[in-house]
Amino acid sequence: ATQIAQVTKAGFMPPWQADADYGGSFIGQARLTPAELDVLQRWGAEGALEGDATQTPQPPTWTDGWQLGKPDLIVSPPAYTLQSDGTDVFRIFVVKLPVATMKYVRGMEFRPGNPRVVHHANIRIDRTDASRRFDAADPGPGYTGLIANSAVYPDGHFLGWTPAQVPPLLPKGLAWRLYPGTDLVVELHMQPSGREEPVQPSIGFYFTDDPPERTPAMLRLGRQGIDIPPGEKQYVVTDSFITPVDIEVQAVQPHAHYRAKEMVGFANLPDGSVRPLIHIRSWDFRWQHVFRYETPFWLPKGTRLQMRYVYDNSADNPRNPDQPPREVFWGQRSAD
Repeated sequence: ATQIAQVTKAGFMPPWQADADYGGSFIGQARLTPAELDVLQRWGAEGALEGDATQTPQPPTWTDGWQLGKPDLIVSPPAYTLQSDGTDVFRIFVVKLPVATMKYVRGMEFRPGNPRVVHHANIRIDRTDASRRFDAADPGPGYTGLIANSAVYPDGHFLGWTPAQVPPLLPKGLAWRLYPGTDLVVELHMQPSGREEPVQPSIGFYFTDDPPERTPAMLRLGRQGIDIPPGEKQYVVTDSFITPVDIEVQAVQPHAHYRAKEMVGFANLPDGSVRPLIHIRSWDFRWQHVFRYETPFWLPKGTRLQMRYVYDNSADNPRNPDQPPREVFWGQRSAD
């Protein structure tokens, strides 16, 4: 009870990073109200008494297996054994999809197979044989290296997985096309646990008869020229983009590694007003999320979309993986 009171008061739990007062409401946001936080504080301080047992709510029920229901198609890459020690492992697996005719995909669910070591997954599709050739050239299951340029997000839809996240099924008119002869490309980010670990994820596809009516586009704002001196507490990275047309904003997904401490996204409209998008005051690499707006909104042509990231590479940052700190650059590893 003491720990529950402490971690909720500090905002460490429940794991929801976006500020409540910046950017609007997001689907599935897990937040406690000030009144609920006060109840937990008093409950812990008063000895964690039970209260009126007649008002006990029904405990939550969790679905075993697939969270979105039975998939129409399930595929798995070859089994892989992660070494017991060393640095993070990025491994790319290629799966030929058994699809004979074009399908419309309304959802995809990723099951990590071994969540103890699978940190996250990036998923793309490849309609060429390039990814397959990279895989064939590596003697083990999958391959190590960069994702082929031909492996892309389908029709502008982000595909991926992080802990505690199952993307919802897409609304009518927003499905994406899956063509025959397509390969699924799955990049796993894995972290050794101290012993050899088997890893074999499963991916479920959910199809629909409704063709896509609109195609989303994805925009990435960030920098790869990152060079943070040791001891630097306020290393700022910014990027922006001016929209060439009116756009409807559906979601935002902030991403950074251990040393990031704050990030904010906002839009400067042509009339001089500012539309908040998202603000994370205390970034935690362990809890990442695609933040989908409950009510998508329009921004006019000429809007400048902006992201600002702040990194802390000092010894005062408890999430800094290097003590004493060292100079760090952009990279794919968690410690980059």
